[in-house]
Amino acid sequence: MRALVTGATGLVGSHLVRALRERGDAVRALVRDPERARSLLSEGGEIELVKGDLLDPVSLERAARGVEVVYHCAARVALPYQGDRLTIFRTNVEGTRNTLRAAEEAGVQRFVFVSSVAVYGDPKDPLVREDHPKNPKGPYAESKVLAEELVEMAGERGLATVILRPCVIYGPGDRNFLPQIAETLTRYPFPLVQGGQQPLDMVHARDVAQALVLAGTHPRAVGRTYNVTDGETHSLRELVEVFCECLGVRPRLLSLPYPLAWILAALAAGISRMVQPDKDPLISPAGVRAMARPHHYDITRIREELGYSPQVSLEAGLREAVAWYFSERDLSGPAALDLASEPTAPRTDIPQVPPSADSSEGGKG
Repeated sequence: MRALVTGATGLVGSHLVRALRERGDAVRALVRDPERARSLLSEGGEIELVKGDLLDPVSLERAARGVEVVYHCAARVALPYQGDRLTIFRTNVEGTRNTLRAAEEAGVQRFVFVSSVAVYGDPKDPLVREDHPKNPKGPYAESKVLAEELVEMAGERGLATVILRPCVIYGPGDRNFLPQIAETLTRYPFPLVQGGQQPLDMVHARDVAQALVLAGTHPRAVGRTYNVTDGETHSLRELVEVFCECLGVRPRLLSLPYPLAWILAALAAGISRMVQPDKDPLISPAGVRAMARPHHYDITRIREELGYSPQVSLEAGLREAVAWYFSERDLSGPAALDLASEPTAPRTDIPQVPPSADSSEGGKG
């Protein structure tokens, strides 16, 4: 099978390319910078690099020509309520529109779209299924809702489409979520709203790649939407503790009641906007609200219909991701980080719960 992968140098795309090549598929990767994508050629298998951009319809038409399946992984990722709306919408909405049009004109057999659980917003439900109402929070989530609508309309026109909604994605190659959290945990106390007891789902990029391959090949997948997680239930506190163990640092957790956390976040966000008006604050009342809500998603549908079976446990996956992180920085462990002047006060710019993170770089291969 010949497949086109957008976002091929991103976290999800690179793992998908590897999975497709292991199947023996011929892979065409849409990339903006062929030099940066050279690493994709190092593992053998048939792969073709095509220079292009989601906002360049001509390059997309060229990339889609002759392929059977399009895996649209590229996206501009941002935390809730953050990011430049115009930039996010151009990449995630117009880019998806352009990619769909190219696929339809090329006669592609199937189009698989990587969306996000961010479309649900911050639901109060303890377990969220695919039919839960959409309630996006901020430009990123809103862009994913609009992009899903474009995919659904293409399905009504006759294109076989599938939508995947992964939760927070991590793994080797993660240049968004992993570095932020690793630096935070090695340097600062980590605030936990109400003790961090709410569940927060995670999924390894290798399991997302498995889900994508199933979505692109299984006959029952057409026209369906699927949540994608690792199938486990773990609280935010558990995630932080496991992450600290993998980093080799002692967890420094600061449990805050919701009202106090909300007030501190509002003050921190206000100060941040005054000091750095051109940058989004990394913590806000909206982020505190997200940390106080459950983020747990039902994957019964993809298990039963497609046979999806997550393979990577949280601890094993984080150990692998952290090992990659240190190797990329040419470090052997946390001692190599500059921890000589660790502050004792908690940070006010702790990252919020990520939107999901397909972690493919915006508009890039």
